[in-house]
Amino acid sequence: MVSAKPVVPPVVPPKVQAGSWKTVLVVDPDKEQRARVIRLLREAAGDDGKNASRRLAVQEADNGNLAWTLIETAKPDMVVCEILLEGLSGMQLLRRLRERYQKQAPRVLIATHMGNEVDRYWALRNGAAAFVVKPFEDEFFRERSAKLLTGDELDFDSHWPSEI
Repeated sequence: MVSAKPVVPPVVPPKVQAGSWKTVLVVDPDKEQRARVIRLLREAAGDDGKNASRRLAVQEADNGNLAWTLIETAKPDMVVCEILLEGLSGMQLLRRLRERYQKQAPRVLIATHMGNEVDRYWALRNGAAAFVVKPFEDEFFRERSAKLLTGDELDFDSHWPSEI
């Protein structure tokens, strides 16, 4: 029995002015969660998703191995990633990004159900720029992703909603 692996070609964004286009990779095994994250990212970028999505080119992966392939080929500006993935985990992806790209690595926002302090510590230590716990409030996620998309820095203590 032969198992065919799906081939996902990289998305090539249209030519736009330098600095105005961002590519984002969303990595989550849950298709509905990926759709929600993509919607929130577009809102954070001020992109209504119409007119060929003027500000964001978004790719999706449901496992860590596909995510790494897309990172290597598409070189996204930002990655939104779950920790619990088939193949490479979110933590393994973070370590690979840091080792391979160092300062040129894409900014990574970890969005996970793994919400304990140890996971948060290791994600940030391994290079994540932000860490949010599912289920998260839409506004909380939009604020963090907007800062990452524009290159702003987050305060270390801003990785949890203020009500926690």
